[in-house]
Amino acid sequence: MVKKLISLAAIFLSTSYFVWQVRALHLLSGLLLGALLVYRSFKIGYPPLFTPFDSIALFSSLFFLSAYFLKAGRFASLTGVILTLPLLFISPEVREIPPVVKTPLFFLHVETAFLSYSLFVLSSLFALYSLVRKELPFVKLLLVGHYLFTLSLFFGGIWAYLAWGDIFPLEPKTFFSLFLWLFASLTLHLRFDSSLRRLTPYFTVTLAPLVLFVYLGVNYLFGGTHGF
Repeated sequence: MVKKLISLAAIFLSTSYFVWQVRALHLLSGLLLGALLVYRSFKIGYPPLFTPFDSIALFSSLFFLSAYFLKAGRFASLTGVILTLPLLFISPEVREIPPVVKTPLFFLHVETAFLSYSLFVLSSLFALYSLVRKELPFVKLLLVGHYLFTLSLFFGGIWAYLAWGDIFPLEPKTFFSLFLWLFASLTLHLRFDSSLRRLTPYFTVTLAPLVLFVYLGVNYLFGGTHGF
């Protein structure tokens, strides 16, 4: 019950941004969800990032914190609410995870992945705003997100090799993650071609739905070692 109330409070704070437009509301939303994860980690003995509830809470927390530091506005607030809403309907129950998952590499892999997801989604929002109103530095966000996602794949590859003896497991999440990395790389390289540079914001906008598909769609639809 407390977990649902904290999620509801984060949604309320983010929604309040539409009225008061105070950036600190994004910070409070992120800190609330982060505190919930810290509490559950101490209670269970390890960060329970293997469940849908906790992974969405981590994604939402990092998104709100990133939105605060990047001075994002109403688009980010609305997106944060959409990301957090599932927490009201998903069971917070924690399943016992295999020992192979309880390693620092796994947690580094997950945390850098979700931070990169947050920056990818924010870069999409910034690119959309740039197309509608005024130019925002969405390319810099995309670049940092790409660096972090590359780091996540690096940690994930080492972890997979140590756990299963295979640096590139043949499963849907692996292929779609590679596709996301290649798509982000292509988007970044468009700006170096004068004839394709104008397509950069359009490609960046499509990153948000692609990220959500790679995270939620693939995990729910295809399963595998990343399945919920």
